[in-house]
Amino acid sequence: MAEQERLTNKERRQRGREERKRKAEEEAKAARRRRIISVLSTIVVLAIIGAVVATAFLGDDDVIDEAIVLNSEEITEAREAAGCEVLAEQPEPGAATHFPNASAPPADQLYAGVRPAHSGPHLEQTLPIIRRGSDNQLDERGLLHNLEHGSVAAWYDPEQLEDGIKDDMEDWSARLIESGFAEPRAGTGIYVSPYTEPGITSGKTIAFRAWGFAMDCDEWDEDVAYSVVLERYGSHGIAPERTFAPFPEELLRYEDRDVEDTSTEDAPVGEPTETGTPTETATDGAATEEPPATEEPTTSEPTETTS
Repeated sequence: MAEQERLTNKERRQRGREERKRKAEEEAKAARRRRIISVLSTIVVLAIIGAVVATAFLGDDDVIDEAIVLNSEEITEAREAAGCEVLAEQPEPGAATHFPNASAPPADQLYAGVRPAHSGPHLEQTLPIIRRGSDNQLDERGLLHNLEHGSVAAWYDPEQLEDGIKDDMEDWSARLIESGFAEPRAGTGIYVSPYTEPGITSGKTIAFRAWGFAMDCDEWDEDVAYSVVLERYGSHGIAPERTFAPFPEELLRYEDRDVEDTSTEDAPVGEPTETGTPTETATDGAATEEPPATEEPTTSEPTETTS
């Protein structure tokens, strides 16, 4: 106190300026620290959110990084164990008919046989690719157009499906789509959807569908599901516009037999119905005679994909 009293006014003003400068510098440093902490916190939060979103969207086991190799004899046994029945192996007559989305008849008027349908008149627009399946029942009429382009679908009865199987099915479809079993611009991919209206006609839990192919099973078996894709997806199937989806040969195969690429063959097709607008009935524009649709269950052995 005595020392301050001895300071001149000039010295006191100088000390005041120095003190204010020191406090201003300390406040500036504190503000910089707060900004740095805020930026780092934001980065950490965004990184966590990104990781959560990536995990939810991509999954942990998301891409086929090594070829899936199946054995046809083991698949036959797996299909039998899963209670699988092949209900159809040829498309329905009039299957190539397209309807405008706004004026298409309801599915119950279009499809009188096996449900969900495997072929038949359908909407003129395909459904979008749905990576991990749909929680709501997809429009059967729209999905048939996707099947016409070489897609494969796995429908399920949610009331009969065991806990956890829905996630397994969605993981299966996501893995295939991310690995190359999808052509979004063509509406070709792997689809998973519940089916409650009117319900799977066979009364089984799982209904595999590709164009002209229907196989229903009592339970989900992933190897069986892969075998359907191997035999029916894209250029391995008989869909009229299957050339939209070349089969990724390096990712999925049998170890004991070949599955033929059918791209250059005429697809078995039916005659257009009286309503709707017929489309081209074969990949090369040439129509072929329609073999009769198979309505009775056949053996559950893996089938050759040549038409």
